[in-house]
Amino acid sequence: MKKIDKGTLVAFILLFAFTSLQKLEAQGRARIMDTDTVTNSLIRQLREKTSEIFHDPAPPRFVMIDKSERFLFGMGGYAACYTYYDGTGFLSRDMSAVLIPTESYKLRGGRFNLDASGSRLFFKLIGDTSIGKLEAYIEGGFSGEGYTFSLKHAYVEIRHLLIGHTWSNIMDLRAAPATVDGAGPGGMNGLRQPQFRYGWRWTNGISCFASLEDPEVTMLKALVTGTNDVHIMEQRFPDLIVSLGYEKPSWHLRLAGVLRFLEKQRGYGLAFSGNASLTRRDEIKFQVTGGAGIGHYIQDLGGMGYDVYIQRDGSYDKFTALGYYAAYEHHWSEKCFSGLVYSQVYVQPFEQAPGFICHHTNYAAVNTFLDIYEHGQLGMEGVYGNRVNLD
Repeated sequence: MKKIDKGTLVAFILLFAFTSLQKLEAQGRARIMDTDTVTNSLIRQLREKTSEIFHDPAPPRFVMIDKSERFLFGMGGYAACYTYYDGTGFLSRDMSAVLIPTESYKLRGGRFNLDASGSRLFFKLIGDTSIGKLEAYIEGGFSGEGYTFSLKHAYVEIRHLLIGHTWSNIMDLRAAPATVDGAGPGGMNGLRQPQFRYGWRWTNGISCFASLEDPEVTMLKALVTGTNDVHIMEQRFPDLIVSLGYEKPSWHLRLAGVLRFLEKQRGYGLAFSGNASLTRRDEIKFQVTGGAGIGHYIQDLGGMGYDVYIQRDGSYDKFTALGYYAAYEHHWSEKCFSGLVYSQVYVQPFEQAPGFICHHTNYAAVNTFLDIYEHGQLGMEGVYGNRVNLD
């Protein structure tokens, strides 16, 4: 096996929470309120629905509540500025080990860059309706080419039903580690996609969700035409994902399974994850995802053509892949914590597979975050990654 070029990424992040709404006097049909001081039941619901993903925005500080106090609207987000140095000169602030170049380039060296594309903006509406609690949410960033707007979330959830674009049901939000790197560890299944989801959370800590999700399946054109392009295959049925979780105040475990309806065959996989507080200051998180035809659900392989391949007789078969990560987090104080993350992705070679096929990738990160004031945070991280092909 040939070990290929390695990438080193050092990044700094400065986040400032902001809102464009100002605190105004109460008006006829709506009031603008400070969420730090008001204990309205809708505001409690707003805080309970906050995502546990590190890069997702916190609840807005100022919100508008209608006169009946049944609906609440908030707008918020944050401005983020990343300063990073990339030892390969090819990667961005989102570290993806599978994209590390396979050949050395004499004209390409290290690269220093400043990037504000990680900034976010969101709009959120929650309320009480005759059929249950309602939440409508839209969030976007500026990670498109030339800082153009890019959609992160857009969904409506009422009672037990969610419809729209958000984190996949296979992902364990509570087990996701904190990283400056926007993509996170390569073995994580950090994926947002359109879906229909239905489920329950019981008071004893058990939760169960089932979803039908967008079935993107990709194949490497190089296996057919010799080019490096990725071919997106048409699918007739959505992916089916079922998850089961059990939560306690200091730990939780979660198991999710996915069934994919690929070309004349089935893809399948499992994801097992959890976290545990070892002490008041120490926490561990982990996730393992494996299966056949599920490259789409592993961070490093998603959209890279590692779902299916074509055999010599013209039939399709599935890539078998495994991705995992483990993370440790230590809180030095209420305002400062540090983390360690290691991740690996492994692709099982098939008979007579060409040498350019990725065999495995490695990802390691060490970071520290400091709250420099109530609504701002400074982070520093070193990231290392490498990729090994079959040859």
